Formats: sequence, C-alpha cells, structure tokens
Amino acid sequence: MNPTEQLHDIRGLDAISWWPPAPGWWVLLGLIVLTSFVGLLIYRHRSQQKKRRNDWRIVARKEWLALRPLHAPPREQMTFLSVLLRRVAVQRHGRDACAGLSGEHWLTWLTKHDPQSFDWTQSGRILIELPYTPPDAPIDESQVDKVYRAIRAWIDEP
Repeated sequence: MNPTEQLHDIRGLDAISWWPPAPGWWVLLGLIVLTSFVGLLIYRHRSQQKKRRNDWRIVARKEWLALRPLHAPPREQMTFLSVLLRRVAVQRHGRDACAGLSGEHWLTWLTKHDPQSFDWTQSGRILIELPYTPPDAPIDESQVDKVYRAIRAWIDEP
C-alpha cells in the first residue's frame, strides 16, 4: 500500500457569513443606538428649556396688551406697566441685577440696559413720580404712550 494514497487535498476554510455579526459589531450597534437615544433626549430637553425661556415673553405681551385699553386711567396703566417692566427686566437680566433698584438708580439702570436706547431718566420719570402725584394732577398722555412703547421693546427684544 502506497502511503500517498491516504492523503487528501487540503480543504480551504469555509466562507465567513455576514450574519450573525461578531460580538464587537453588536456592541458597536448598541453604542450607536444608545448615543442616538441620549442625543435625542438632550435635544428635547434643550428645546423645552428654550420654549420655557420664551414663555415669559408670551405672558408679558398678553399683559401688555391688556393694559392698553383706552378706558383704563393712565395712573392705573402706569402702575401696572411699572410692575410689568420690573418683571421683564428680572427675566432678561436676573434678579440680582435689577430687583433691588428703585428711584433714580432704577431709571439709570433701565437707560443703560434698554434694547433701543430709550432715555428712561428723562422720559421714564413718570414711573417713579406718578405714584406720589395728587390724584387730580394732569398726566401727559404722550409720555404714557412713550413709556408704553418702550416697555414693548423690552418684551420683544431677544
């Protein structure tokens, strides 16, 4: 008997199938899915925060519009506009920056931070003087209107 007859040809390796993938690919796929999910959560959270930041503007606009009816006395309008302006300023610049200011310091701060460079020290003086004027004292409607429009600029400015 010939020993070479017992030898067979070398058989090649089987082709590697593409499915199921190796464990490393499963780990990579899991990381991609997890990263996408976390990214989606972060995106939703930031968009909700942005929406909440802009919600105060919507409320302030509604209050601003409600204060303008012509039948409301200017004294009452200015009282509410003063409160609204303070709330808008606190929302825009933070409580520490402006909540404790009053009188001339408040008007100076408003002039310094006004989005449209409105001169609060001159035209906005009605905000600090009107509460102390006699009830029968005449009120300049044009000055009330200027302050009214200036507060709208504070609300609308990004």
